[in-house]
Amino acid sequence: MKRLLAAAIAAIVASGAAAQDDYPNRAITILVPFAPGGVVDLASRTIGEGLSRRLGQEVIVENRAGGSGFIAATAAAQADPDGYTLFMGEAGTLTINPSLFEDTPYDAEADFTTVSTITDTPLILVANKNADFKTFEEFLAAARAEPGRITYSSAGIGTLNHLAPEWMAMEGDLDIQHIPYKGGRPAATAVASGEVDISVVSYSSTKPFIDSGDVVVLATTSAERIDPSPDTPTMQEGGVPNIDTSQWTGLMAPAGTPEPILDTLNSTIAEILAEPEVAKTLTEAGAAPYPSSRADFDAMLDRLRGQFATIIETAGISAQ
Repeated sequence: MKRLLAAAIAAIVASGAAAQDDYPNRAITILVPFAPGGVVDLASRTIGEGLSRRLGQEVIVENRAGGSGFIAATAAAQADPDGYTLFMGEAGTLTINPSLFEDTPYDAEADFTTVSTITDTPLILVANKNADFKTFEEFLAAARAEPGRITYSSAGIGTLNHLAPEWMAMEGDLDIQHIPYKGGRPAATAVASGEVDISVVSYSSTKPFIDSGDVVVLATTSAERIDPSPDTPTMQEGGVPNIDTSQWTGLMAPAGTPEPILDTLNSTIAEILAEPEVAKTLTEAGAAPYPSSRADFDAMLDRLRGQFATIIETAGISAQ
């Protein structure tokens, strides 16, 4: 009996090793927490095409929108950890939801393991063209001179372009008023039309308003200046410390996925994102290729989860 048990265990181990060695041998599915269109969907389809081309298997991009990302994230978290179901996450699903909601159907930290970051989209602080401040320093002075007067738009409560201004307010000792809209486009349009004074938005989504002169770019939220607007200072340069965030996307796998599979995916993604045509496709959409090691991705998630937890608690933000 002992010999039979040992043989059975050995067979299972050998079978698992063989499955890893010939990975992938069937179609891979990438679950996306949003509807088609937008940077998360673009990142998923671009990297999916690249994986299919390089690994020789079909990659299916499946959009499961709704529930603040809960639907897709939960399905991915509950999938077999075999590398055939992956999840395209971003700041909301992976770093904000855990603190924003009292209860979530998935554990963003325990249920997933990192594969690689995919894209990075800069965020900028913009002001309406008729605002009485044209630089970041002038904005800070105006906000401090009249607490509560300046308004800002966001895509909704708990979104990244809600928390980024709250982070700025916390670090800069500012009192500014939040006005949530239903989506990023209405939020950008609100500042361009003058319904609100400022907004933190993606550079790509606001470029038409920048080009038309309806908004003025004041600062970036990243730690370094961005290529699309190299003359724009960072908030850190303007005297507001610690702020460093952007709209990134990152590929995740269910916890327990074998390391060799994760390593295969990570190295292949780095090769895909280095392809000139892939870089062109992403850059033209305002999303820079952003490959990373799994360790660097883990470190970024840890940093942002801690930071957003502090912001949400300090500002008293709740999605309930």
